[in-house]
Amino acid sequence: MTKTWFLMQGRSSAGMVIAATLLLSMATNKTHGSVQDTPVSLTSSSWNADVVYASSSWTTDSAVAFDGQYAWDAYGSAPSGAYLSMGLPESRDSNGDFTPTLPTLFSSAYTDAVTGTATQFEFQPFQDANNVNLFQNGTTGATLSLNKATAFDNIAILAASANSENGYVTIDMTLHFANGSESSLISYNVYDWSRYAGAAGNQALPYPGVDRSTVSSGGTLETQSHLDANNLGDFQMYETDFNLESLGYSNNAITSVSFSAPAAGDVGIFALSGYANPTQPLPVQPTAPDPAVTLPGSMPLTFSGGTLLALAAIGRRFARMRRPMIR
Repeated sequence: MTKTWFLMQGRSSAGMVIAATLLLSMATNKTHGSVQDTPVSLTSSSWNADVVYASSSWTTDSAVAFDGQYAWDAYGSAPSGAYLSMGLPESRDSNGDFTPTLPTLFSSAYTDAVTGTATQFEFQPFQDANNVNLFQNGTTGATLSLNKATAFDNIAILAASANSENGYVTIDMTLHFANGSESSLISYNVYDWSRYAGAAGNQALPYPGVDRSTVSSGGTLETQSHLDANNLGDFQMYETDFNLESLGYSNNAITSVSFSAPAAGDVGIFALSGYANPTQPLPVQPTAPDPAVTLPGSMPLTFSGGTLLALAAIGRRFARMRRPMIR
C-alpha cells in the first residue's frame, strides 16, 4: 500500500497552517510468477552409487552397472553416427567451462501434470561421484533426506528402473514429517529405462534420450567405443508428480522420503524437486523515519509508515503552539 502526502506551506494572520491530504492506494491484487517445481536440497547420504559416466571424451571416469553390465552415458553419441542421442546436460561453472564435478540443472521435457510447467531437476556430479540412489529387490529400499524440513504443495521425482518383468516396477513411497508422523503408503510405477511404451508420455529426457555404455572394473576414458552398439536407442528417465495438497500433506514439513524395494528389478532415483507451500507471506520490514526533512513550498512526497507517524506528531505540536496574533 502506497501512502502519499501532499504538503503545502504558507502564512496567514492565524499563524502557520499545514494542510495535508492522505491518499491511499486500494490495489490489493498480487501477481505471482509461474508455479514450478525446483530442486530440493538433499543430504549427501541420499546418493549411494555412481551410474552415470561423465560427459567427456577426454576425462577418465568410472561407473557401476545400472542394468547388468551397462551404465548411463552422459556422452550420448552412438558409434559411427548411426544413431545420435542427445546426451545428458553438461556441468559448467560460472565461466561456462565444462566441469563434470559440479551438479547439473536441467528442465524436464515432460510438462508437470500439477504445475503445468517444466520441472527443474538437478543431477548430482557425474565425474566419479555418487549420482543416484540405487536399490533393488532384497534390499531395504531407499531414503532421500532433506537438508531442511519443508512443506510442499507438489513434489516431482526423477527415476527409472531396469530388469523389470512388466516394463515397470511398482514401489511404495512414504513421506516422513518433522512432527514425527508419516504419510500413508503412496504406490506408483517406475518405468524401465529402455523407453517402455506404456510410460504415458512422462519421459523427462528430450527425445531421443541417451545411450548406455558397458562398465569396466576400472576407470574408463569415455569415448564412443564404449557405447552399446547393439542397442542404439532411447534410454529414458521418467518424471512422476505428486499433488500433496490434494493428498492432504501440504501443511506438513517433510524431513525425508523413503521408497520400498521392488518385488523384482532395479530402481534408480536421480532427483527430487518440489514446489514449497507458500502459506507464510514474506514479512514487511518497517522503515525508520527520516531524522530531518526539508519541505519545499509545494510537492508530493511518498513516506513510509514511520515517517507518517512522525509527521502526525509534528502536526499536533503545531496545533498546540498556535496563538492569536495581536494587532
